[in-house]
Amino acid sequence: MRSARVAQVAIVLAAALGAACGAPISGVAVETLWAEHCAACHGEDGRGVRARRTVEPWLDLARSPMIARRERGLIFQRIAYGYAAMPGFAHKLPRGDIEKLVELAVRLAGR
Repeated sequence: MRSARVAQVAIVLAAALGAACGAPISGVAVETLWAEHCAACHGEDGRGVRARRTVEPWLDLARSPMIARRERGLIFQRIAYGYAAMPGFAHKLPRGDIEKLVELAVRLAGR
């Protein structure tokens, strides 16, 4: 259990270091990234696609404790590497684009 926590902290620190060093960004608008990679499950507004919310309530970002706590490093990790049924996007998106999605997810959950 402790080694899993150490690995989690290392990933969060790596994400923060990458952000501090200026991560590459594709230049694609965050709304376009969301529509292409996130909206099919999380919905256009971040509240989750109704049919899927009954199976996975965290699709509604406003109900996610991690997002409510604004844990940007963990949110980055979730988007980059996936979790359970959610795929990871590190192989598809540059780090800067994932960071933009983190900020949008936090913003959408706060509405």
